[in-house]
Amino acid sequence: MKKTITSMSLLALLNTTIASAASNTINLKDVPAKITETYIVALIFIVFFIALAILIANLIKFQGGTNPKDPGKRRVWFWILAILAPLTFYLYNFFLVIPNVKTGPALNKFSMHPPIASGVVLVVYIILGFVLAKMMSRGKVGNWFPSKR
Repeated sequence: MKKTITSMSLLALLNTTIASAASNTINLKDVPAKITETYIVALIFIVFFIALAILIANLIKFQGGTNPKDPGKRRVWFWILAILAPLTFYLYNFFLVIPNVKTGPALNKFSMHPPIASGVVLVVYIILGFVLAKMMSRGKVGNWFPSKR
């Protein structure tokens, strides 16, 4: 129940952010607020994709035997989502935010932040995934970055 409420809260926040991004034009005086909003939305994307990676890792069943393939599947899904997270964030900015920024100084001031924030999404996603994998080294999430024993 708690996870559902948290998920719904994140989706509602993302929905209002997308609606506000698509609703109005952004002038030069609005650019600093939009830059801050871009990094906040980047954090939301990170949390969403980490939660999705944890969900997928837990949905993949353990396989017995001498050569199980399930750890590799979890690792592959982690890295697929590591590629998709910054890509979808950049596409969100490219199609929903940047068209609303007026050309000229406002666009020049804002245009460097979506690629930087996409890089932040990638790096923080990988670091957070590494930390979670080491914290839960005996669980399914621990297969993302396996420990040498």
